[in-house]
Amino acid sequence: MVAVLDWLARLVIFLGGAGPVMFSIFLLVATPFFDRLLVRRKRITFRVLYNSKIGVGPEMLHDGTDATESGPPQLRQVARLLDRMSMVVIRIRNSGSYEIDPDDFERPLSFTFGGRVVWNARVSEASTEELRAQLRESLRFFTAEDSPPARDNLLTVRQRLTERLTRWLAPPPGQEVVEPDWHGVRIDGLSLRSGQKAKLVVVLREPGSSEGDVTKVVRHSGKLKDAGLVKDEGEKRRVTLSRVSGALAVLLTVVLVLSLISRPTDSTVACASGDLRIVGSSVFMSTMRTMADEYRKACGDDARITTEGNGSIEGVRSVIDSDPAVSGGLIALSDGKSDDPGAPLQAYKIAIVVFHVVVNSGVGLTTVSLDDLRKIYNGTWTDWSQIRGGQSLRIRIVGRGQNSGTRQLFEKRVLGPGIGESSLSSNFCKEKDRNSAAPVIRCERDDNPEIVNLISTIPGAIGYADELSIAEARRANSITALTLDGKAFDVSTAARSGYPFWTVEYLYFKGRLEPGSLRASFVTFVREHSRAQARLSESGFEPCATSQAIRELCALR
Repeated sequence: MVAVLDWLARLVIFLGGAGPVMFSIFLLVATPFFDRLLVRRKRITFRVLYNSKIGVGPEMLHDGTDATESGPPQLRQVARLLDRMSMVVIRIRNSGSYEIDPDDFERPLSFTFGGRVVWNARVSEASTEELRAQLRESLRFFTAEDSPPARDNLLTVRQRLTERLTRWLAPPPGQEVVEPDWHGVRIDGLSLRSGQKAKLVVVLREPGSSEGDVTKVVRHSGKLKDAGLVKDEGEKRRVTLSRVSGALAVLLTVVLVLSLISRPTDSTVACASGDLRIVGSSVFMSTMRTMADEYRKACGDDARITTEGNGSIEGVRSVIDSDPAVSGGLIALSDGKSDDPGAPLQAYKIAIVVFHVVVNSGVGLTTVSLDDLRKIYNGTWTDWSQIRGGQSLRIRIVGRGQNSGTRQLFEKRVLGPGIGESSLSSNFCKEKDRNSAAPVIRCERDDNPEIVNLISTIPGAIGYADELSIAEARRANSITALTLDGKAFDVSTAARSGYPFWTVEYLYFKGRLEPGSLRASFVTFVREHSRAQARLSESGFEPCATSQAIRELCALR
């Protein structure tokens, strides 16, 4: 049962959560009404209310004697006539939300009755007298061979009715009675306002004089233009739009209710409740949020985890400066090992983070030497044409702020010891609007998406960011990730003289991990659980627990 509830919860999550599922239920319930009121607003429905023999035959003329000899000959002739006659009553109704007029029909509404032929017809119980008169004028009768439009109207049928009855009651000697030949009735020029209805009564006779029941076939034909609908109300369909949408709505409702009331937990996660705040690296924080979401999916809403990407250095300082009352619910993320000389902290290595030096695609370079990179950042090179292969564009640096662990890593591992980024000279990254005496145009941003966007849109821009942050811009070819001295990150060479711009993501906290606490449970989840490892890999990070080679590489930094 637990497995089933867990599956239901995962299904709701897969569908987007409780909100989208509830919206889907609403749409399913509303679909039949939407179809009726907006999509197929014009619709005619009909129903066969009566379809049977009139009920008078030769057996009514005797009380046990021979039926063929009972009664006067004319009466027996009438009885034989009526014995093969039947009546069909059809209710026709405009069940849509709009008026229907003759121009709305692609094919007019018509009815046929199998082998039975029409003897008479009338309109009854019309919503208005005007509608009754209009329908009487609209009736056309056709033979089996006729093609629309039919020629004969109700007046023609009535005029020939007397003649037919006379020939039946007193047929000329040696001549057969001529049967009427109308097999169907069509309503030409039908016009109905919304909700209007009327009944069509048709008197029919089965050809021939054989005994037995008359046939009860009633078929319709007709089509409204566009998305209009002509529907038999008496037709019982197992699969209808309302039934399908209703069944799906009920199914989703059951799934949603069970998933909400069960709050299933994943037995592979040592769940805990409480509050936990994660601060620090903006580079790693989006991935940490996805892992926190995974933990909450497994453990429920009692685990309240918040995140704040305020920079590696600021995050570590927040943990150091925290008092004992809050430190048990606080964790910091740092891009690389912290050099803060503050109070001793506990640390765990999470994953390898690879960074890239990136330039606007208009620069025209795919690689840069470390020596040229240092000259760019100290202001020696101010135009890309000063580097072999570069275009004639002013160099504009988009850097990180003082609290950035990524900047600290860049200065230490790429620019080299003792060399830092030049001073801040620009607010908008295009001109020296802050310090005209600065050697190079340089602005600062703390938000990685904004940094990547600026580099993508500003000609000659250069900066650095993690692999995940630049992925979309690289696919759009708006930026280029440069190799450094022709080298890209490679696990097999990074430990020696390989690509230098990478580090290990650290998780810092104060004190010991109290067993059963949310902080202890979540740290274990991030370091060891397969769900967390999968989220790390999807984000482009190499978990330190992946393999022996990665563990050895993580140990170096």
